Amino acid sequence: MNVAYADGVFEELVELSAYIAVENEPAAQRFLDGCETSIQLVAQNPFIGIRKNFENPQLSEVRMWRVKGFEKYLIFYLPTDPGIKILHVMHSAYDYNRIFNIE
Repeated sequence: MNVAYADGVFEELVELSAYIAVENEPAAQRFLDGCETSIQLVAQNPFIGIRKNFENPQLSEVRMWRVKGFEKYLIFYLPTDPGIKILHVMHSAYDYNRIFNIE
């Protein structure tokens, strides 16, 4: 299982966990653990996620999976050979359609 990360993903994880930690530090660690578990699951099963329908045809293979234990947080990724590439991790309240259409 090969997992690659797009530029900025680690910064997104830091920002999200810091936000969670303001209210609940142990929850922030559980969030990071949930991300790791979910990413490993997706890496083992690259087509498990829901394919998203973005306007940009170059994004036709982007898939989405929820962070274990934090279902309002989403992992966006691309299946690759021989694994996956994590594109973004974000809260479901974000306008991810706009974020991807900007890219």
